[in-house]
Amino acid sequence: MADASAEGLAELLITAEQPIDPSGVDALGELLRADPPLLLWTVCAAGQADGPVPRSVADCARWLAEHAFEVLFWPQSKRSRPKFPDADLCASMAAMAVIRGEVAARLAEDEKDGDAEQAALMALLRDATSWLEAVGKPAAKNGSPLPPWLVDALGNDDDAVLTTADRIARSVVETEGQPPSDLIPESIDFDPLACWQRANECRRRWSAPGGRLAALLPSVTAKFKRLGNLEDEFRTTVEAEKLEAMAEFAAGAGHEINNPLTVIAGRAQLFLREETDPQRRRDLALMNAQAMRVYEMIADMRLFARPPEPEPETVDAVALVDALIEELAPQYAAQSIEISRPGDDEPIRLEVDPTQLTVALRAMCQNSVEAIGRDGHIEIGIVGEPSQVRISVRDDGPGITAEERRHLFDPYYSARQAGRGLGLGLSKCWRIVVTNHGGQIDVESQPGQGSTFVIALPRKGK
Repeated sequence: MADASAEGLAELLITAEQPIDPSGVDALGELLRADPPLLLWTVCAAGQADGPVPRSVADCARWLAEHAFEVLFWPQSKRSRPKFPDADLCASMAAMAVIRGEVAARLAEDEKDGDAEQAALMALLRDATSWLEAVGKPAAKNGSPLPPWLVDALGNDDDAVLTTADRIARSVVETEGQPPSDLIPESIDFDPLACWQRANECRRRWSAPGGRLAALLPSVTAKFKRLGNLEDEFRTTVEAEKLEAMAEFAAGAGHEINNPLTVIAGRAQLFLREETDPQRRRDLALMNAQAMRVYEMIADMRLFARPPEPEPETVDAVALVDALIEELAPQYAAQSIEISRPGDDEPIRLEVDPTQLTVALRAMCQNSVEAIGRDGHIEIGIVGEPSQVRISVRDDGPGITAEERRHLFDPYYSARQAGRGLGLGLSKCWRIVVTNHGGQIDVESQPGQGSTFVIALPRKGK
């Protein structure tokens, strides 16, 4: 990245709240538009983290804002900045990409079904393989850090907008902002001289050496990484101890409540056998049913308090998730909610109790359904890593507020109206994943932007 971009990132990390607020997202968007290789790095990082496919520079900025404190981190051995073979060439490439991005956006706006934001993104990423070669990274499909969707897009030579934008951009550079008038369609609003001047500003940003703040970016990110880890550990510890305290209460109180409950239900059944009045029989039947409902709730609480030991076996996580989706899809279709799993069918094996993991994932999906209500989508993603498997349940519901996040795994807590979503669903997930399998549950959500629950499970069991 340009030193100016490194300074901007360092300043943003130091001054921004976590998560980064909308003004910080806008600032990131400006950085990415003016620094194509930084945009490319963000796209690659999002692809490696199984992030959504972006359709605009703004999408990339939002992803980086959400994950900046995780991905902007250099291990000690990688903190030295790469030596570019030709700094002037890199500055020229960045300037050319900026011009191409602006031209592509104008051309797409002129088309009936054109997407200006997507056209600008693809134009800025047009030189992806050249940037990789500049820093000694493989540009071939095998071993390349480029996400598959970008590899496919770069291989598409039939995109008329990008082809035309590239031709116009080259002419703008060669003529220093005064290309032939017949080269640029009259229907688009484009000032080549002003664009040339903006590209020169980009060239200057890339060529200008940065101050001390740019050099400190790796150290700043390392400190934020450690701080983030400490906060995660603290939150995990607090939630685990809170649930353990609730479990102790459930185990003791459940036993005591069951004794009088048995008496009430028994008497109701006794009176019901002798009662002949229809209304009184209905009342006694209701009394018995409600007593049994409380009994079932207590049984669920005691199961939460002292869950059964897992019986681990080696399973294919992909097959397990596909079987769950096949079971749930018809039920959710009635509410116009689609559930799917992206990716291929290559097996991803890990050692877990398949029944307990299915229960946990079903509870997470049900939580998403209750949040969405109707007309939505749930996506279950699976990523196999050397030491763990990450299973994400992503929905496009209303998201989670900070207050709801604090109580998310509390038994019987619900932010929704009375009677909806009350129970032990997510608490049960915590017990299964964290207590029984030594895993971890992370939650990524902002109000109005959906929610993503990520289960991380060790491949070899607890």
